[in-house]
Amino acid sequence: MFKRVSSVLGALALLLAVGCSKAPEIEMTATNDALQAAVQVEAEKYAPAEYQMAMDTLNAAQAAMEEQNSKFALFRSYDNSRKLLATSQQLANDAATKAVAEKERVHTEVMGMMSKVDTLIAQASKALKSAPVGKGTKADLELIKNDMAAVQATQAEAVIDFNNGDFLTAKAKFQAVVTKTESIISELAAAKAKTSR
Repeated sequence: MFKRVSSVLGALALLLAVGCSKAPEIEMTATNDALQAAVQVEAEKYAPAEYQMAMDTLNAAQAAMEEQNSKFALFRSYDNSRKLLATSQQLANDAATKAVAEKERVHTEVMGMMSKVDTLIAQASKALKSAPVGKGTKADLELIKNDMAAVQATQAEAVIDFNNGDFLTAKAKFQAVVTKTESIISELAAAKAKTSR
């Protein structure tokens, strides 16, 4: 009788040990740390797809954990949550790595754009100074001067963004400056051709 009672108690203890799976708190902390590291290197800007996948996987892991938490203690299993947390952590690390590389690539690209913008603005300014002023071109030249002032203001803003480390915003502004300055140069060339006829 005593042997039978001790076997039943032993089986019950084993069942409790297996069934009472502990929530993956350590894994959750490690995943949150990895995501925080990704945020520090601006992964949501420079590796948005990878960062979003890491967040979505974390959300799935949390949902799986909540589902297990709602179950009776003997029937809980956090294996799926652990797998999802490991995947989320890896995705966050990948996002951080990609973000660092992408930020450096954009930084280099914007530095090249800055030189191009300086050259184009100098070219447009020179063309504006030598533009023929006549009865039909005076109003057009005033508009072009206003456009040049706006271009130079945008260039100044882009330089500030670049110096503050906001390379994506700087890139967008420099692209706008390039497009507008090239348009101004074309307009001035057309005005010159028109008066020389």
